[in-house]
Amino acid sequence: MSTDTDAERSQAPDRSILQVVLKSPRPVKVLVAGVFLNRTGSFFSTFLVLFLRQLGFSLTQMPIVLLFVGAATPIGSLLGGWAADRFSRRIALVSSTLLASGGLAVIGLSPNRNTALVGVFLAALFAQAYLPAASALLVDNTRERDRVPTFAFFRLALNLGAALGPVIAVFIAPHGLKGLFLASACCYAVFAAVLWFGLRHPSAKPTDAEAGPAADQDRTGHTPLGLLAFFGAVLGITVVYVQYSSTVSLAVSAAHSASAYASLLTLNGVLVIIAEMPLSAWTRRLPWWVPMALGTAAMAIGIAMCGALHSYLLIALGVVVWSAGEMLFSPVVSSATAALSPADRIGRYQGYLATVQAVAFALGPAIGIFVYGRSTGALWAACLVVGVLACAGIAVAGRSAHRLAARSASASA
Repeated sequence: MSTDTDAERSQAPDRSILQVVLKSPRPVKVLVAGVFLNRTGSFFSTFLVLFLRQLGFSLTQMPIVLLFVGAATPIGSLLGGWAADRFSRRIALVSSTLLASGGLAVIGLSPNRNTALVGVFLAALFAQAYLPAASALLVDNTRERDRVPTFAFFRLALNLGAALGPVIAVFIAPHGLKGLFLASACCYAVFAAVLWFGLRHPSAKPTDAEAGPAADQDRTGHTPLGLLAFFGAVLGITVVYVQYSSTVSLAVSAAHSASAYASLLTLNGVLVIIAEMPLSAWTRRLPWWVPMALGTAAMAIGIAMCGALHSYLLIALGVVVWSAGEMLFSPVVSSATAALSPADRIGRYQGYLATVQAVAFALGPAIGIFVYGRSTGALWAACLVVGVLACAGIAVAGRSAHRLAARSASASA
């Protein structure tokens, strides 16, 4: 049974979000700083289609190349998660970023189309492969009660880097697209160096007393149904969410203009950068399935509003709704995956999460455009239906987790 001291520690008030950030362990700060630097120069996915066009690929040939790129990304995520558990977080992070840097350098220095394609495949395979190891590193070095704001901190670095990247691209792009890929290669190489030297002496994991009772739970008893429901829900709502980059852009541009759509994306980016960290102060106190379900519902409703409505003000309201859903869902999903993971397979489970999301990002736009071309109303109704099913999946997974926590609590009493 727990001692009084342990009970007092477990009931200690949560640190503020600012304290969580400022008192983050060294590995967390190193990772966040490195990913910000890397993200500012991540031009691969943004300019890949333009580069393929420049290489001479026709509109009928390009989807085949993009299909291979889309297949390579989830494979890389699985490899990254496996390496994080099999070797170490540091080795997985550094090796994946160096391999991505090599692939991007091959693109930038390629003398012909075939060589460029080799680089494209390598970059697609490894450019996102560091994410499972990064998530596992955050879990390793964070108390359970601090995970949600820590992942929000990590996402803030990603989003700030993504916002700064286009500004840098404006100065490099006039000198040729290959220059962008060489810049990306340099950013990945710097990222690898920061990780290699900065993670040389990782800090000790938080103790069980610091982590609270949840750290003592046996996390190996989750049912296959609960895990399938969880990852199925993530797959479904991510397919809905990614419509913002495909069918929503078509709908908004048809009703207004491309610049109107661009301004809505800016609104989304500003809201997430400003509000996600403060919002995590609330979501961290809830069982993970509550903000995930709320976020899922808000994303489905917001995306459907943006596509189905014609008034610009109502579309902007839809962006606010989907942005709120994103802020509720995204910092929590990695923490939830960690809570569902066996202790020795955290990296693998983060790899499963990254793989599911990569598959959704690869297939979601194609599925959405296919349905959009036949019936726009059916697409937005389908988004709502998928949102309901995803909420149900999260409820099933949450119920499984709640039962497991109850059994663990009764067993330790």
